[in-house]
Amino acid sequence: MVQPLPLPSVAKALALPELLTSILDCLSGDMRHLAQAARVNKQWFSCGTNVLWRHASCEALANVPDDRRHIYAAKITSLTFSGGEEALYHERFRNLEFSSLRHISLDAYRPADYASYPIRQYFQPPLESFSFYGGHLDHDLLDQLRSQAWRLRTLLIDSPGPHVEASFFLDFISRYKSLQHIKFLYGMDHLVTDDLILHLAQRSDLLQLEIGKTCSEQLLELVSSRIAHPFRDLRAIHIALTSAAVPSAAKLFPRVTYLGLDVRDAGVNVMQSLSSLSALRHFALTFAADTRLSLEELLSLKKLSRLQELTIEPNERETDPTVTALEAAFSDKHFDDIVSHLPSLRRLSFLVQCTLSAAALLSLAKHCPLLEECNMLPVFDIRMLESEARRNSPLFPKLRFLEVGGFRPSTPNGEQSAEQTPPQDLIDLMKKSFPKLKELYVSADDEYSAAVADEFSASDSD
Repeated sequence: MVQPLPLPSVAKALALPELLTSILDCLSGDMRHLAQAARVNKQWFSCGTNVLWRHASCEALANVPDDRRHIYAAKITSLTFSGGEEALYHERFRNLEFSSLRHISLDAYRPADYASYPIRQYFQPPLESFSFYGGHLDHDLLDQLRSQAWRLRTLLIDSPGPHVEASFFLDFISRYKSLQHIKFLYGMDHLVTDDLILHLAQRSDLLQLEIGKTCSEQLLELVSSRIAHPFRDLRAIHIALTSAAVPSAAKLFPRVTYLGLDVRDAGVNVMQSLSSLSALRHFALTFAADTRLSLEELLSLKKLSRLQELTIEPNERETDPTVTALEAAFSDKHFDDIVSHLPSLRRLSFLVQCTLSAAALLSLAKHCPLLEECNMLPVFDIRMLESEARRNSPLFPKLRFLEVGGFRPSTPNGEQSAEQTPPQDLIDLMKKSFPKLKELYVSADDEYSAAVADEFSASDSD
């Protein structure tokens, strides 16, 4: 039996800042008691405020009196600005030293008349992640980022404005040797040149890449012909492509475990060429144009047997594109065939127009016991669910999130004029069959489906 330490030994142990901080970390989810602990003495104040201010909001820092703000700025490790009024805090923080800052995220901010952008105070040696969601970047600011934050591993840039030249940007990225996770989102077509893509393909330490600019088949073929082993360490890629470029992409990224693909046109079959990527754990496929999927390409998903996450849906940034398998006669039997090969599936978003029934949910329950999130379009007839749920409980032991088109109530002998299953009865059945379900949503606007979703939310908040 372990003997408790004598009180003098406890006091000595608590005098060690690293040990005291570890203990106070246990209170990180209880801010009231953590704040009380920070008032015990000077040392507890120092360690307690280290924990309290690690992930403090920019608003909280702005509310501290000017003469004490520097104390807490030095303790912040992660800081996020959401744009709007929060962007005005940059000027207020101009002379502070954020010496512990590791992660910074800046939302859209464009000073009037192209005035200086006071964000250099965040460029510190510990900085590991810099996310920039819109503004006016310039050459001097990027140079300072590279020279001051020389350990930076993650760089995200979105809508950087017109002041950065492509040749400078290529040199900036080429010299930034520490980068391992690179995301160039939107408003960057003038900076994401063929030469930049060729450089990225040669980086041996690049682990994650996201490109918002649409890449062509010609560009990917250029990479293949110029670089002996392109993207050799890459494990995650999110990229926009023409459909003709998808087969070339499959050859370029054979070892990725995460693939996010935004297909910009409704051209050739894309899924079958991707079925060779056997290492995939996460696969997100979105379509920016109306797309008809064939039965053959949907069935090719069976080859991706290691998948933990699967998304097939329209690109929500576009104007209502539809993805359909109606003409392919995709059925419950085909869906069962696919998911029977995906035993590790945890998250599914299958927003494809097709004629699936509640049997599709039962297939998921049978073959994908680890499923935690599910999003599908059909309106499900609950009679089949009712009978199966009463035989086997629970159907989805780990499901936390469910979004479907809606629910069609069952009636005795199928007579529409007969009394329907009350929404609360269905909810009771779902809570038994999906014991961990916390979120339920429907997209249909019929009265019954809305009542089920509303009553589930009300019952879950009780």
